[in-house]
Parts: sequence; structure tokens; C-alpha cells
Amino acid sequence: MRNAIGNVIINAAGYVPGYFFTIFFIERLGRRWIQTQGFLVCALMFAILAGGYTHLSTAGKFVCFAIAQFFFNFGPNSTTFIIPAEVFPSRVRGLAHGISAAIGKLGAILSALLFNYLSGPTKIGLANVLWIFFACNILGAISTWFLIPETRRRDADAVDFDEWKEKNGLPEQ
Repeated sequence: MRNAIGNVIINAAGYVPGYFFTIFFIERLGRRWIQTQGFLVCALMFAILAGGYTHLSTAGKFVCFAIAQFFFNFGPNSTTFIIPAEVFPSRVRGLAHGISAAIGKLGAILSALLFNYLSGPTKIGLANVLWIFFACNILGAISTWFLIPETRRRDADAVDFDEWKEKNGLPEQ
């Protein structure tokens, strides 16, 4: 019960406000920027936790996890649903979004299983698992910045209409 209450507190402190920030800032800052900064701040929190886990107080760990949860949601947790719905052409949007979601779910399952397996005292330990999460977040930030197109201030209907015009050989205006 105590763990459940702690999880609710961390969720309330980080998850929920992160989603609201995404809603408020997504058109101002852009999807790619929000996702990249989310990965980078989470990487920083994992580095702090990995490097100082035995020295951090319970309050320090709570703050790091709450900040990480906030930036998971004011970052990749939100934008991974938004970006695929906006960047793929309408004719393959559902399939491509489904593939993107499936890959994300696979990553979540693998990370949860590997975390429990590897963080044990007879394996590589919690600090090293947190360093792996740090590296994954850095890789996510780099991949996002260089591979994901920005869709800020692009009307999805206009993009679909441009695609339709191109498909039907109509000139762009």
C-alpha cells in the first residue's frame, strides 16, 4: 500500500502537470523541441540518480523521479502519440501510427523486464541500469533532433490536401 501511495504522489507531481504543459506549449515550442528536451532532461535525471543513488536522500530521489516523470510527459510520452498522427501521409497514417505505437510498447515492455532482471544485486545493479537509461535517452534526443520532422504550425488538412493535389497532378499554389 505504501508503494502504491508513493506511485500516486509521483504521478501527481510529474505525469499530470507534464501533459498539461505539453498541451499548452506544443504549438509554441514545437513537437521536435519538446520531445528532444524531454529526452535530455530525463537523461540528466538518470545521470544524477545513477551517479549519486547511494548518496541521495529519499527526498532527492523523489525530486529526480518527479522531474523525470514531468519531462517524460512534457516530452516523449506525449509527442510519440502526436508526431506519427501528423507526419505520415493520410493513406498510410493508421498503419504507420500503429507500427510506431507497437515499437514504443515493445520498448516499454523490454525496459520493464530488463530493469527488473538487471537491477538485482547479482546482476549489473541499479546504478548501471540507470546509466543504460541515460544512454537510451541521449540516443532518443539525437534521433529525434536529426530524424523527426517538425510539424508545428502545419495544418494536417492542408498537408492532406497538398498530398492529394500532388497525387492528382494538380499544381501547387
